[in-house]
Amino acid sequence: MRTINITCRLTAVLAILLLCQACKDDFLEKKPIDKLSNEVFWNSKGDATLALAGCYSSLRTPAFAIDVSSFSSLQLEGLSDNAYCNSTGDNYTLISRGVLNSSTGGIQKRVWIDAYKGIAQTNWFLGNIDRVPNLSTAEKNLMLGEAYFLRAFFYNELTMLYGDVPLITESLGFGEEVFKTPKSKKADIVNKILSDLDFAATALPNTAYTNGHPVRGSALALKARICLYNEHWQEAANAAKTIIDEGQFSLASSYDGIFWGKQDNNPEIIFSIRALSPNAVHNMDLLYGSRFSMVPIHSLVDAYEMRDGSAPKAPTVPSFYDPNNRMRNDFYQNRDPRLKLTLFTPGDPWAYNTTIGFNNVDKGRAESPSVNNLGIRKYINLTVNDGNSGLSGSDQDLVKLRYADVLLMYAEAMTELGHGVTTDALALKALNDVRARPGVNMPPKKTLTREIVRNERRVELALEGLRYYDIKRWRLAKGLINGMRDPGNVLRVFEDKHYLWPIPQAEVDKMGADFQNPDYR
Repeated sequence: MRTINITCRLTAVLAILLLCQACKDDFLEKKPIDKLSNEVFWNSKGDATLALAGCYSSLRTPAFAIDVSSFSSLQLEGLSDNAYCNSTGDNYTLISRGVLNSSTGGIQKRVWIDAYKGIAQTNWFLGNIDRVPNLSTAEKNLMLGEAYFLRAFFYNELTMLYGDVPLITESLGFGEEVFKTPKSKKADIVNKILSDLDFAATALPNTAYTNGHPVRGSALALKARICLYNEHWQEAANAAKTIIDEGQFSLASSYDGIFWGKQDNNPEIIFSIRALSPNAVHNMDLLYGSRFSMVPIHSLVDAYEMRDGSAPKAPTVPSFYDPNNRMRNDFYQNRDPRLKLTLFTPGDPWAYNTTIGFNNVDKGRAESPSVNNLGIRKYINLTVNDGNSGLSGSDQDLVKLRYADVLLMYAEAMTELGHGVTTDALALKALNDVRARPGVNMPPKKTLTREIVRNERRVELALEGLRYYDIKRWRLAKGLINGMRDPGNVLRVFEDKHYLWPIPQAEVDKMGADFQNPDYR
């Protein structure tokens, strides 16, 4: 049995303690909490179900979901050319300014810790599921599929940010010994989690996504994403096309309805981190809708086409379009409707100031902490004026995989297989279906180029936490980010080494200097 360090081993112990707290009182009386061992668990399907629930709990950590006191991976958008971080929380602002080293802390450390907590819990489950008596093969495989999906999710986040990391697939155990695990090559980790997702795709039900548990389409969508991120173009296309052909998912009729309101049974959502009032809530409305902890920037606005499909800066734009006068309300009109469904712009109705709206145009300034007169509308509940009033908090499910992304992944994979351009009919249809969604109805493209597909990803998936990964995997981040100036004239810094994050210093101290990524030694 192996683990990275004592933190992960203690995590596994805490996991079983938390699970045992959910058991009936007489169970706890049989063995004091400080004497609990793995031997008293795994006696029934109920025990296995509790252990699997513990694996899901790792999704609700600060690295992957917004809790009532912290930020999440959505804030990675503030490290891209879509938004800037307007708060020092979790050190996103430091990272955007190039202050990224082994001791930066905040999100640089959180992802490592929270991902390995999730991996520890799933490994504990996978290492003990065979001990449960009277569990049918179908029941066992269903649970295995869910655990493999979750572990693949965590490992994908780790490899995208840190590159080579320790690959641990064994149950961590509860002994006192601590074993050091060297890093594995990213390619080897990718191969392992793709294999696990292949199993999950055969074991999980081939149904729509309804209750927070992954289904076959979830496993295939995550596989498509991992393949896309690692330039396995044909495998990405195959996984995405399987989802398209099997027909379990479709585009939602309401773009903004994907992200708040009645998200249950939404045909587009393939996997999400579920929230439920009053116990499983977060503070997204407060952080992004009121306090403006992250704010969109105007380069994102400029990515949205005119309503007729022309580029905003093309010679055919209407005469009222003045990129130097962003306070003019008509600057934001006659544009791709997703602009107004994603961002607050000057003059928009705004729940936090119902009298004058998002800004006071007459005074030429925002009536909010947003210093550039933009704000995040996607995910924000427009009917509340305090996202964390102390009474309920926010309960939007955080969407991690959705069908529009699958269609765009297919379009990108086919475009890359065509060396940057494609006229493939299904790839064209996939991208144009996204553009033709009811309420969006943008004109279709006649051919696909790398630039068209990438811009479509940017506007369709804006502020969902994916842009940072996209511009890094395309090797565009340095050119787009380095030298940018955020509101307040704050300079952004992105060097070549920032394509990977440094391993947290606490891990390097345990493992030795060679454990660190080369550019940070």
